[in-house]
Amino acid sequence: MLFNLPGYRVIAAVDGPDGRRVEIESLAVEGACPSCGVFTDRVHQRTSQRVRDVPVAGTVAVWWRKRRFACSEWRCPRRTFAEHTVQVPPRARTTGRLVHAVLAAVTEAGRTVSEVAASYGVAWWTVQTVVDVAGVLADTVPVAAVTRLGIDEHRYRSVRFFRDPITERWCRYEPWMTPFVDRRKLIPQHAEPRRY
Repeated sequence: MLFNLPGYRVIAAVDGPDGRRVEIESLAVEGACPSCGVFTDRVHQRTSQRVRDVPVAGTVAVWWRKRRFACSEWRCPRRTFAEHTVQVPPRARTTGRLVHAVLAAVTEAGRTVSEVAASYGVAWWTVQTVVDVAGVLADTVPVAAVTRLGIDEHRYRSVRFFRDPITERWCRYEPWMTPFVDRRKLIPQHAEPRRY
């Protein structure tokens, strides 16, 4: 199977009723201890870890046969350590290419966080965390002067009813949102803007 995740190879792929299950393992034969830096190839144990990856032709469940290495330096206080790669850093549950894909879908394609999360099969807070971190790490943000500011107000969800816990009465809730847009980008340059 062509999986194309850098640094990994596919060891099993099974098609099931819920989609495809792919088992992978890293190509590295040894790992460096995070405490002392000594390389070792002694495997202490193997575990299977679920890793989120980009969906390809439907749902893909990726399981990584992750190795826990035993440190060969006898003076090192850390006896064992888990392997990690560029695509799946320490304590990560998603691949690097999934992080780049959801970030591009939100920032470049202009899709909402919840829509991107649903299409990639991850939780919305996963996508929101990626966007938040990218915003903090951004060195320079291009600043553009807004010439025509458009303000709109509309209801973004259907009317809901809920029971007030204090008064025990049913209350109507209408969620409204007020978006701000740059009208210059929405109006073609040759067209005359409409007067409201």
